[in-house]
Amino acid sequence: MGADSSKSLYLIEDLDDLESLAAELSASSRIAVDIESDSFYSYHPKICLIQISTDADNFIVDPLAIKDMSPLGPLLRDENIEKVFHAAEYDVQCLKGEYGFEIAHLFDTMAAARLLGSKQLGLAPIIQRYFAVTLSKKLQRADWSRRPLSREHIEYAYRDTHFLLPLRDKLHAELEERDLLQEAKEEFGRLERLEPTERIFDPDGFWRLSGARQLSPQSRAVLKELYLYRERTAAELDRAPFRVLPEALLVRVAHLLPGDRAALEKTSGMTSYLFRNYGRDLLEAVRSGLAHSPIENPPERKAPPQWEHDMFCRYEALRQWRKSKAQARGVEPVVILTTEDLRGLAKAPSQGPDPQAWLCALSERKRRLYGEEIVRLLQLPPAPSKKRKRRRRTGPPAANQ
Repeated sequence: MGADSSKSLYLIEDLDDLESLAAELSASSRIAVDIESDSFYSYHPKICLIQISTDADNFIVDPLAIKDMSPLGPLLRDENIEKVFHAAEYDVQCLKGEYGFEIAHLFDTMAAARLLGSKQLGLAPIIQRYFAVTLSKKLQRADWSRRPLSREHIEYAYRDTHFLLPLRDKLHAELEERDLLQEAKEEFGRLERLEPTERIFDPDGFWRLSGARQLSPQSRAVLKELYLYRERTAAELDRAPFRVLPEALLVRVAHLLPGDRAALEKTSGMTSYLFRNYGRDLLEAVRSGLAHSPIENPPERKAPPQWEHDMFCRYEALRQWRKSKAQARGVEPVVILTTEDLRGLAKAPSQGPDPQAWLCALSERKRRLYGEEIVRLLQLPPAPSKKRKRRRRTGPPAANQ
Protein backbone atom coordinates (compact mmCIF):
# COMPACT_ATOMS: atom_id res chain seq x y z
CA MET A 1 0.00 0.00 0.00
CA GLY A 2 1.19 3.53 -0.68
CA ALA A 3 0.76 6.53 1.59
CA ASP A 4 -2.37 7.75 -0.19
CA SER A 5 -5.01 10.20 0.99
CA SER A 6 -8.02 8.08 0.04
CA LYS A 7 -8.64 6.65 3.52
CA SER A 8 -11.87 7.59 5.25
CA LEU A 9 -11.72 9.48 8.55
CA TYR A 10 -14.07 8.68 11.45
CA LEU A 11 -14.49 10.47 14.78
CA ILE A 12 -15.48 8.09 17.60
CA GLU A 13 -17.29 9.90 20.43
CA ASP A 14 -19.53 7.35 22.17
CA LEU A 15 -19.09 3.94 23.77
CA ASP A 16 -21.25 2.04 21.29
CA ASP A 17 -19.15 3.26 18.37
CA LEU A 18 -15.93 2.46 20.26
CA GLU A 19 -17.13 -1.10 20.94
CA SER A 20 -18.00 -1.50 17.26
CA LEU A 21 -14.61 -0.16 16.26
CA ALA A 22 -12.79 -2.52 18.63
CA ALA A 23 -14.72 -5.48 17.22
CA GLU A 24 -13.89 -4.38 13.67
CA LEU A 25 -10.20 -3.88 14.43
CA SER A 26 -9.90 -7.26 16.13
CA ALA A 27 -9.87 -8.81 12.66
CA SER A 28 -6.94 -6.62 11.53
CA SER A 29 -3.38 -7.88 11.31
CA ARG A 30 -1.99 -4.46 12.21
CA ILE A 31 -2.98 -0.98 13.29
CA ALA A 32 -1.12 2.32 13.73
CA VAL A 33 -1.60 4.07 17.07
CA ASP A 34 -0.80 7.50 18.49
CA ILE A 35 -2.07 9.63 21.37
CA GLU A 36 -2.40 13.31 22.14
CA SER A 37 -2.23 14.46 25.76
CA ASP A 38 -2.45 17.82 27.53
CA SER A 39 0.85 17.46 29.43
CA PHE A 40 1.94 20.94 28.31
CA TYR A 41 -1.13 22.45 29.96
CA SER A 42 -2.25 20.28 32.89
CA TYR A 43 -0.76 19.38 36.24
CA HIS A 44 -2.39 15.95 35.96
CA PRO A 45 -1.86 15.07 32.28
CA LYS A 46 -4.46 12.95 30.56
CA ILE A 47 -4.90 11.33 27.18
CA CYS A 48 -7.14 13.56 25.09
CA LEU A 49 -7.17 11.73 21.75
CA ILE A 50 -6.28 8.26 20.52
CA GLN A 51 -5.58 8.06 16.80
CA ILE A 52 -5.80 4.70 15.05
CA SER A 53 -5.20 3.91 11.39
CA THR A 54 -5.65 0.71 9.44
CA ASP A 55 -4.67 0.03 5.85
CA ALA A 56 -8.13 1.27 4.85
CA ASP A 57 -9.29 3.92 7.34
CA ASN A 58 -8.34 6.51 9.95
CA PHE A 59 -10.09 6.82 13.31
CA ILE A 60 -9.89 9.43 16.05
CA VAL A 61 -11.20 8.30 19.43
CA ASP A 62 -12.20 10.97 21.96
CA PRO A 63 -11.55 9.66 25.51
CA LEU A 64 -12.87 12.88 27.04
CA ALA A 65 -16.27 12.19 25.53
CA ILE A 66 -16.38 8.41 26.00
CA LYS A 67 -14.62 8.00 29.38
CA ASP A 68 -14.58 4.16 29.19
CA MET A 69 -11.66 3.07 27.02
CA SER A 70 -11.74 -0.58 28.08
CA PRO A 71 -12.86 -1.90 24.64
CA LEU A 72 -9.37 -1.06 23.33
CA GLY A 73 -7.58 -3.12 25.99
CA PRO A 74 -7.89 -6.58 24.38
CA LEU A 75 -6.94 -5.10 21.02
CA LEU A 76 -3.68 -3.61 22.28
CA ARG A 77 -2.58 -6.75 24.10
CA ASP A 78 -3.49 -9.09 21.23
CA GLU A 79 -0.20 -10.61 20.06
CA ASN A 80 -1.69 -11.37 16.64
CA ILE A 81 -2.20 -7.68 15.87
CA GLU A 82 0.88 -5.54 15.29
CA LYS A 83 0.70 -2.07 16.86
CA VAL A 84 2.78 0.53 15.00
CA PHE A 85 3.82 3.65 16.94
CA HIS A 86 6.25 6.46 16.36
CA ALA A 87 8.23 7.27 19.52
CA ALA A 88 6.30 4.67 21.51
CA GLU A 89 7.94 5.26 24.89
CA TYR A 90 5.66 8.09 26.03
CA ASP A 91 2.53 6.57 24.50
CA VAL A 92 3.09 3.17 26.12
CA GLN A 93 3.64 4.72 29.54
CA CYS A 94 0.51 6.88 29.20
CA LEU A 95 -1.70 4.00 28.00
CA LYS A 96 -0.49 1.78 30.83
CA GLY A 97 -0.66 4.49 33.48
CA GLU A 98 -4.08 5.89 32.62
CA TYR A 99 -5.95 2.78 31.47
CA GLY A 100 -3.85 -0.16 32.63
CA PHE A 101 -3.44 -1.34 29.02
CA GLU A 102 -0.68 -3.77 28.07
CA ILE A 103 0.90 -3.44 24.64
CA ALA A 104 2.00 -6.53 22.70
CA HIS A 105 3.57 -6.96 19.24
CA LEU A 106 4.82 -3.40 18.97
CA PHE A 107 6.74 -1.80 16.10
CA ASP A 108 8.25 1.64 16.69
CA THR A 109 9.14 3.56 13.53
CA MET A 110 11.39 5.97 15.44
CA ALA A 111 13.36 3.13 17.04
CA ALA A 112 13.65 1.47 13.63
CA ALA A 113 14.91 4.70 12.05
CA ARG A 114 17.48 5.10 14.84
CA LEU A 115 18.79 1.57 14.28
CA LEU A 116 19.10 2.37 10.58
CA GLY A 117 21.30 5.37 11.42
CA SER A 118 18.83 8.18 10.77
CA LYS A 119 19.95 11.46 12.33
CA GLN A 120 16.50 13.07 12.19
CA LEU A 121 14.07 11.01 14.24
CA GLY A 122 10.97 13.21 14.34
CA LEU A 123 7.97 11.94 12.43
CA ALA A 124 7.81 14.97 10.10
CA PRO A 125 11.33 14.65 8.64
CA ILE A 126 10.97 10.88 8.28
CA ILE A 127 7.66 11.24 6.42
CA GLN A 128 9.25 13.93 4.24
CA ARG A 129 12.15 11.61 3.45
CA TYR A 130 10.10 8.54 2.54
CA PHE A 131 6.93 10.07 1.06
CA ALA A 132 7.87 13.65 0.10
CA VAL A 133 4.97 14.89 2.22
CA THR A 134 5.31 17.85 4.58
CA LEU A 135 3.53 17.40 7.89
CA SER A 136 2.43 20.62 9.58
CA LYS A 137 3.89 21.40 13.02
CA LYS A 138 1.45 24.26 13.60
CA LEU A 139 -0.52 22.49 16.34
CA GLN A 140 2.39 20.65 17.96
CA ARG A 141 1.76 22.47 21.27
CA ALA A 142 -2.03 22.60 20.99
CA ASP A 143 -4.21 22.14 24.06
CA TRP A 144 -5.84 18.85 23.11
CA SER A 145 -8.22 18.94 26.09
CA ARG A 146 -10.23 21.80 24.57
CA ARG A 147 -13.60 20.97 23.11
CA PRO A 148 -15.19 21.08 20.63
CA LEU A 149 -12.42 19.84 18.36
CA SER A 150 -11.96 22.01 15.32
CA ARG A 151 -11.67 20.53 11.86
CA GLU A 152 -8.08 21.80 11.82
CA HIS A 153 -7.25 19.85 14.98
CA ILE A 154 -8.85 16.68 13.61
CA GLU A 155 -6.98 16.97 10.31
CA TYR A 156 -3.70 17.53 12.17
CA ALA A 157 -4.21 14.61 14.55
CA TYR A 158 -5.10 11.88 12.07
CA ARG A 159 -1.97 12.47 9.99
CA ASP A 160 0.18 11.27 12.90
CA THR A 161 -0.96 7.69 12.15
CA HIS A 162 -2.04 8.00 8.51
CA PHE A 163 1.47 7.23 7.17
CA LEU A 164 2.72 4.85 9.86
CA LEU A 165 1.75 1.53 8.26
CA PRO A 166 3.41 2.18 4.88
CA LEU A 167 6.35 3.71 6.74
CA ARG A 168 6.60 0.56 8.84
CA ASP A 169 6.81 -1.52 5.64
CA LYS A 170 9.68 0.53 4.25
CA LEU A 171 11.63 0.48 7.52
CA HIS A 172 10.98 -3.23 8.05
CA ALA A 173 12.39 -3.98 4.59
CA GLU A 174 15.53 -1.94 5.35
CA LEU A 175 15.99 -3.62 8.73
CA GLU A 176 15.69 -7.02 7.08
CA GLU A 177 18.09 -6.09 4.29
CA ARG A 178 20.72 -4.93 6.79
CA ASP A 179 20.20 -7.87 9.17
CA LEU A 180 18.94 -5.58 11.94
CA LEU A 181 15.49 -7.05 12.41
CA GLN A 182 16.37 -9.02 15.52
CA GLU A 183 17.95 -5.98 17.17
CA ALA A 184 14.81 -4.02 16.36
CA LYS A 185 12.59 -6.69 17.90
CA GLU A 186 14.67 -6.59 21.08
CA GLU A 187 14.14 -2.82 21.31
CA PHE A 188 10.43 -3.19 20.60
CA GLY A 189 10.23 -5.73 23.42
CA ARG A 190 11.93 -3.27 25.79
CA LEU A 191 9.34 -0.63 24.90
CA GLU A 192 6.49 -3.06 25.53
CA ARG A 193 7.82 -3.71 29.05
CA LEU A 194 8.08 -0.04 30.04
CA GLU A 195 6.14 0.95 33.13
CA PRO A 196 4.62 4.37 33.90
CA THR A 197 6.85 6.81 35.75
CA GLU A 198 5.42 8.59 38.76
CA ARG A 199 5.83 12.35 38.98
CA ILE A 200 7.62 13.23 42.22
CA PHE A 201 7.66 16.85 43.33
CA ASP A 202 10.94 18.08 44.78
CA PRO A 203 10.30 20.83 47.37
CA ASP A 204 13.91 21.94 46.95
CA GLY A 205 13.51 22.28 43.20
CA PHE A 206 13.49 26.06 43.59
CA TRP A 207 17.30 25.86 43.59
CA ARG A 208 17.11 25.04 39.88
CA LEU A 209 15.30 28.28 39.00
CA SER A 210 17.46 30.79 37.14
CA GLY A 211 18.74 33.36 39.62
CA ALA A 212 17.94 31.39 42.77
CA ARG A 213 21.58 31.01 43.78
CA GLN A 214 22.20 34.74 43.47
CA LEU A 215 19.52 35.58 46.06
CA SER A 216 20.26 36.32 49.68
CA PRO A 217 19.67 33.41 52.12
CA GLN A 218 16.48 35.05 53.43
CA SER A 219 15.19 35.65 49.90
CA ARG A 220 15.79 31.97 49.17
CA ALA A 221 13.49 31.10 52.07
CA VAL A 222 10.89 33.36 50.47
CA LEU A 223 11.47 31.80 47.06
CA LYS A 224 10.86 28.35 48.51
CA GLU A 225 7.51 29.48 49.94
CA LEU A 226 6.56 31.01 46.59
CA TYR A 227 7.62 27.82 44.81
CA LEU A 228 5.56 25.63 47.15
CA TYR A 229 2.55 27.93 46.78
CA ARG A 230 2.75 27.72 42.99
CA GLU A 231 2.89 23.92 43.10
CA ARG A 232 -0.15 23.67 45.41
CA THR A 233 -2.09 26.07 43.24
CA ALA A 234 -1.15 24.26 40.02
CA ALA A 235 -2.34 20.96 41.49
CA GLU A 236 -5.64 22.49 42.62
CA LEU A 237 -6.27 24.17 39.26
CA ASP A 238 -4.89 21.22 37.25
CA ARG A 239 -2.57 23.50 35.31
CA ALA A 240 1.09 23.12 34.44
CA PRO A 241 3.00 25.11 37.11
CA PHE A 242 4.64 27.48 34.61
CA ARG A 243 1.15 28.36 33.36
CA VAL A 244 0.15 29.46 36.85
CA LEU A 245 3.11 31.74 37.65
CA PRO A 246 6.28 32.24 35.59
CA GLU A 247 9.52 31.15 37.24
CA ALA A 248 11.19 34.49 36.54
CA LEU A 249 8.41 36.28 38.41
CA LEU A 250 8.86 34.07 41.47
CA VAL A 251 12.58 34.89 41.60
CA ARG A 252 11.90 38.59 41.06
CA VAL A 253 9.36 38.72 43.91
CA ALA A 254 11.77 36.85 46.20
CA HIS A 255 14.48 39.38 45.37
CA LEU A 256 12.35 42.51 45.85
CA LEU A 257 10.39 41.24 48.89
CA PRO A 258 7.33 43.49 48.33
CA GLY A 259 5.60 44.30 51.60
CA ASP A 260 2.23 45.43 50.32
CA ARG A 261 -0.08 45.21 47.31
CA ALA A 262 1.19 48.44 45.78
CA ALA A 263 4.80 47.23 45.78
CA LEU A 264 3.78 43.81 44.44
CA GLU A 265 1.71 45.33 41.64
CA LYS A 266 4.74 47.32 40.45
CA THR A 267 6.91 44.18 40.15
CA SER A 268 8.08 43.65 36.57
CA GLY A 269 6.11 40.84 34.96
CA MET A 270 3.15 41.13 37.35
CA THR A 271 0.20 41.31 34.97
CA SER A 272 -3.21 42.50 36.05
CA TYR A 273 -4.51 38.93 35.74
CA LEU A 274 -1.78 37.50 37.99
CA PHE A 275 -2.14 40.33 40.50
CA ARG A 276 -5.91 39.97 40.66
CA ASN A 277 -5.88 36.17 41.06
CA TYR A 278 -2.74 35.51 43.10
CA GLY A 279 -1.64 38.83 44.62
CA ARG A 280 -2.94 38.27 48.14
CA ASP A 281 -1.50 34.74 48.33
CA LEU A 282 1.87 35.86 46.97
CA LEU A 283 2.17 38.48 49.70
CA GLU A 284 1.29 35.85 52.30
CA ALA A 285 4.01 33.56 50.88
CA VAL A 286 6.51 36.43 51.13
CA ARG A 287 5.57 37.02 54.78
CA SER A 288 5.80 33.29 55.50
CA GLY A 289 9.24 33.06 53.90
CA LEU A 290 10.51 36.03 55.87
CA ALA A 291 9.42 34.27 59.07
CA HIS A 292 11.38 31.14 58.17
CA SER A 293 15.08 30.59 58.77
CA PRO A 294 17.40 31.76 55.96
CA ILE A 295 18.44 29.06 53.51
CA GLU A 296 22.21 29.19 53.20
CA ASN A 297 23.07 26.15 51.07
CA PRO A 298 21.33 23.65 48.81
CA PRO A 299 20.53 20.26 50.37
CA GLU A 300 23.23 17.64 50.21
CA ARG A 301 22.69 15.14 47.46
CA LYS A 302 23.79 11.56 47.77
CA ALA A 303 26.99 11.23 45.79
CA PRO A 304 26.92 8.66 42.98
CA PRO A 305 28.91 5.54 43.75
CA GLN A 306 32.56 5.86 42.83
CA TRP A 307 33.74 3.52 40.12
CA GLU A 308 36.75 1.39 40.84
CA HIS A 309 39.68 1.68 38.46
CA ASP A 310 39.16 -1.88 37.18
CA MET A 311 35.49 -1.23 36.33
CA PHE A 312 36.25 1.93 34.44
CA CYS A 313 38.99 0.21 32.43
CA ARG A 314 36.59 -2.57 31.47
CA TYR A 315 33.98 -0.01 30.44
CA GLU A 316 36.46 1.87 28.24
CA ALA A 317 37.65 -1.36 26.62
CA LEU A 318 34.05 -2.36 25.89
CA ARG A 319 33.23 1.07 24.51
CA GLN A 320 36.16 1.01 22.08
CA TRP A 321 35.27 -2.55 21.05
CA ARG A 322 31.65 -1.50 20.46
CA LYS A 323 32.77 1.43 18.32
CA SER A 324 34.95 -0.73 16.07
CA LYS A 325 32.27 -3.42 15.83
CA ALA A 326 29.67 -0.83 14.82
CA GLN A 327 31.97 0.63 12.17
CA ALA A 328 32.58 -2.85 10.75
CA ARG A 329 28.83 -3.49 10.52
CA GLY A 330 28.01 0.01 9.31
CA VAL A 331 25.55 0.67 12.12
CA GLU A 332 25.19 2.95 15.11
CA PRO A 333 27.02 1.74 18.28
CA VAL A 334 23.69 1.35 20.11
CA VAL A 335 22.82 -1.47 17.69
CA ILE A 336 25.71 -3.50 19.09
CA LEU A 337 25.13 -2.83 22.80
CA THR A 338 23.40 -0.05 24.71
CA THR A 339 25.33 2.11 27.14
CA GLU A 340 23.42 0.46 29.97
CA ASP A 341 24.62 -2.92 28.65
CA LEU A 342 28.21 -1.64 28.79
CA ARG A 343 27.79 -0.38 32.34
CA GLY A 344 26.36 -3.69 33.52
CA LEU A 345 29.07 -5.73 31.83
CA ALA A 346 31.83 -3.55 33.27
CA LYS A 347 30.54 -4.20 36.78
CA ALA A 348 29.80 -7.91 36.30
CA PRO A 349 33.27 -9.43 37.04
CA SER A 350 33.27 -7.68 40.41
CA GLN A 351 30.06 -9.49 41.32
CA GLY A 352 31.23 -13.06 40.68
CA PRO A 353 33.77 -15.20 38.83
CA ASP A 354 31.45 -17.03 36.39
CA PRO A 355 31.89 -15.62 32.83
CA GLN A 356 28.46 -16.94 31.80
CA ALA A 357 26.83 -14.98 34.61
CA TRP A 358 28.47 -11.82 33.29
CA LEU A 359 26.44 -12.15 30.07
CA CYS A 360 23.08 -13.09 31.59
CA ALA A 361 21.51 -9.65 31.03
CA LEU A 362 22.16 -9.81 27.27
CA SER A 363 19.74 -11.33 24.78
CA GLU A 364 20.43 -14.80 23.43
CA ARG A 365 21.35 -13.32 20.05
CA LYS A 366 23.87 -10.90 21.53
CA ARG A 367 25.39 -13.62 23.68
CA ARG A 368 25.78 -15.75 20.57
CA LEU A 369 27.21 -12.95 18.41
CA TYR A 370 29.48 -11.22 20.91
CA GLY A 371 29.73 -13.37 24.03
CA GLU A 372 33.22 -14.79 23.48
CA GLU A 373 34.71 -11.41 22.55
CA ILE A 374 33.11 -9.71 25.55
CA VAL A 375 34.36 -12.33 27.99
CA ARG A 376 37.90 -12.02 26.63
CA LEU A 377 37.74 -8.24 27.08
CA LEU A 378 36.44 -8.56 30.62
CA GLN A 379 39.24 -10.98 31.53
CA LEU A 380 42.03 -8.67 30.36
CA PRO A 381 44.11 -7.12 33.15
CA PRO A 382 43.30 -3.44 33.70
CA ALA A 383 45.68 -0.74 32.54
CA PRO A 384 47.97 0.60 35.29
CA SER A 385 46.38 3.38 37.31
CA LYS A 386 47.95 6.78 36.67
CA LYS A 387 49.54 8.42 39.69
CA ARG A 388 48.61 12.00 38.86
CA LYS A 389 45.76 13.62 40.73
CA ARG A 390 42.45 13.06 38.99
CA ARG A 391 38.85 14.01 39.56
CA ARG A 392 36.79 11.42 41.35
CA ARG A 393 35.39 9.00 38.82
CA THR A 394 31.69 8.28 39.15
CA GLY A 395 31.40 6.12 36.09
CA PRO A 396 30.42 6.71 32.47
CA PRO A 397 27.35 8.77 31.60
CA ALA A 398 24.02 7.02 31.77
CA ALA A 399 21.99 6.65 28.59
CA ASN A 400 18.54 5.41 27.62
CA GLN A 401 19.81 3.49 24.63
